[in-house]
This record gives sequence, structure tokens and C-alpha cells, in this order.
Amino acid sequence: MDNRTTLLAGISHDLRTPLARLRIALEMMPENAKPTLIARMERDMEEMNQLIGGFLELAQGLGQEEKRPVDLAVLLGELAQDTGLEWRALPPCIREVASVALRRILSNLVENALRYGGGKPVSMVCDCADGGARISILDRGPGIPPDQAEEVFRPFYRLESSRSSATGGSGLGLAIARQLAEANGWKIELLAREGGGTEARLTIPG
Repeated sequence: MDNRTTLLAGISHDLRTPLARLRIALEMMPENAKPTLIARMERDMEEMNQLIGGFLELAQGLGQEEKRPVDLAVLLGELAQDTGLEWRALPPCIREVASVALRRILSNLVENALRYGGGKPVSMVCDCADGGARISILDRGPGIPPDQAEEVFRPFYRLESSRSSATGGSGLGLAIARQLAEANGWKIELLAREGGGTEARLTIPG
């Protein structure tokens, strides 16, 4: 691991201990403690836990995973079934990919689309051509201003309006997806859709 990966992993590990202490302290609070205070502390600790998990995931994503033949039709079909995406089955599409990284990237993109998609159906399509693949996650949410389509890949960057901290999330999902994609020579783009919404496109070269 390089210095940045080691630093991220070390920080994340060190933060686990004080977080565990806070959880124990919360469990030992008197029964007459204000419910609103307890609920707020629980939310804060859950957010901290998400951030720590995101740091660990980001650190792990900076490493290299061995690529192997994977049937994208099967992998994507399983993802669609697990997340409730609209999806049309593909014929077999065998590609040499880092499957764990690919699943993590797509899971983060899907989670993002479901969170900010305005409650509307989210779909996934895949074009297997020229020895590569292009996978798109499509939503009909409020969309992303073109001048911020790259900014959202920065850790902790949030858009205003409906894409805000009120919707949850650690602010690391897209940053992790981009890091994993670049580590494998893939490309992620966020594109405006005609009629509204966003296309999160992952391109795997042939």
C-alpha cells in the first residue's frame, strides 16, 4: 500500500475505538435521559460509522484486485434483483474484470440513484460491444448541474437543494467509485438525461 492508503486505513482503524466507547456510554445512560438526546446521539454515531466505513473502503479501493473472466449478464442481473432496478436480461457477456471492485462501483452508483432519484424507478442498461462494456444507471431525479458533474466525485462534496445532507449518505460513495474505476482503467461519468435525471455511466474498455 502507498502512504495515502496506509494513512486512510490507519485513521479509520484508530477512530473505531472512541466510537465503540461512545456506544457503551450511550447504552449506560440513565433511563430518564431525554429520548430526543439519545436519538440524536445515535444518529451522530451512525453517521460517524458510515464515514469510517467509507474511509476504509476508499483505502481498500486504492489497491489492485486481480481480474478474471466474469459474465456481466449474471452479475448485473443479480444486482438488479437485489436492488429492485428495472433491468432487461442480457445474453452472456464475458469480460475480464475485477469483480469485487465492479460490484462496489455499481452498488455505489445505484445507491446514489435510488437516494436522489425522487422516488421514481431507476433502471440499468448494458451495452457489451467491441470487447468492452458500457453500463448505465438511469434515474429521473433533479439531475446534476453540468458545472458540478465532476465536483460531485470529490470526497464529502454535496449539491444544494434535494441532493443535500438531509438525504443521508457519507459523501464518499462517488469518490470511492471513481477511485476504484481509475485503479482498474475504467471511466465513470455523470451525464444529464434528456427529459430530466442523470445517467451514471461506467465504461470498461475492450
